Amino acid sequence: MNRSEVLDAFTRIRVAAETHMDERDRERLGWSEETVTEVCSHQGLPVVTVIPFNRVQEGRATGADYLWWFLDQTSSACFGMLVQAKRLSRDNGRCKVDIRHKDGKQLADLLATARQLEVPAMYGVYTGGLVYREQMPCFHDKEPDCQGWRRMAISMISAYQLGDVWSPTTTADLVLTDSLPLEDLVDPDLVTGAVWDMNLREIPPGQLRGFLLLDQDGPLEVAKRIFKAVCNHRARGFSAASAEPITIPGAPLFPEVPEDTGHYPGPYYRHFLQGLRESPPPYVRQLQRAHRYDGTIGYVTAVPGPRGPRRPRALRGVDVGGVVLVTM
Repeated sequence: MNRSEVLDAFTRIRVAAETHMDERDRERLGWSEETVTEVCSHQGLPVVTVIPFNRVQEGRATGADYLWWFLDQTSSACFGMLVQAKRLSRDNGRCKVDIRHKDGKQLADLLATARQLEVPAMYGVYTGGLVYREQMPCFHDKEPDCQGWRRMAISMISAYQLGDVWSPTTTADLVLTDSLPLEDLVDPDLVTGAVWDMNLREIPPGQLRGFLLLDQDGPLEVAKRIFKAVCNHRARGFSAASAEPITIPGAPLFPEVPEDTGHYPGPYYRHFLQGLRESPPPYVRQLQRAHRYDGTIGYVTAVPGPRGPRRPRALRGVDVGGVVLVTM
C-alpha cells in the first residue's frame, strides 16, 4: 500500500468529521463523539475498514471504544491500540475534556480492557471543526492555518498521558498541546527522529534500541510516534527511571523491556510496546476474511445484516464497539 494512500484515507476521515461538526455548529445544533464517528469512519475505505459489532444481537449498549490494528502488507508486523472517542467541550469560554466520567470508572474500565487485550489505551479526541475552533489560538507553528491546526480536528493522545490529571480543563490543555493529529500518525513526510527516553542509556544494543533510535516504517513507525510523545511526557516527571527488565506476554516484537513506571499507572514500555506484535491475533485474520474488498462493488462480507457481525469468539465479553483495520 502506498503510504500516501494511507494519509489520504485519514485526511478524508478528518474532513468528513470537520464538515459534520461545522454544519451542526453553524446551526447551533451541537454534536457528539458517537455521531461524528458514524459519519466519518467509512470515508477511509478501502485503506481503513471499520467493522462495528452487532450490538442489537448482543444486547449491548452502543459504545465509542474501537480496537485499532495497523497492518503491514509487506510483513506480518502489526500494531494494535484501544481507542475511546471523546470530545472537546467549552464551558464559559474554557475548553474541557472529561475522561473522569462516573468518578473515574470510565478511565479505569478503558485501562482494564486494554490490559485484557494486551494493547495500549488511547483517546481519539474530536476538538471540533473550523467553526468550533475559530476563536482558539494555534498550538502548533503559531502561524494561521498551519498544518497542525488544519489536522487537529481528530487528535490522538494516550490514556497514560492523561491518567494523573483530574481537572477537565487541564485535560483539555494537555490534549491541545500534547496530542498528535490522526493524520500525523501516518504522514510519510514527517520525521519522527530518535526517541531519547530516560531509560535509553541502560537499554543494550539490539532490536529495542534500534526501534528507538533508527527510522521505522509502517505499523512500527505509528507505534514509535505515539511512544515518543509518551516518553517526552515521562521526562517531565521527577521520579527516577528504572531500566530493570520485565517480559511482555504473548508474541510481542520486543519481549523484554524496562519496567520503569514513572508517574504512569504502570510500566509504560510494557503498556505501549505490547501492542507491537510479530503477527496479528487470529481474530484479525478472521475479520479480514469476512470483509474482503472488491474494487468494483465495494466490500463483500460473509456476515449478513446491516448492523454488523457478531464479535469473534476471542472478543466476546470484551467491551469494544468494533474493530478498525488500517492496511499500510
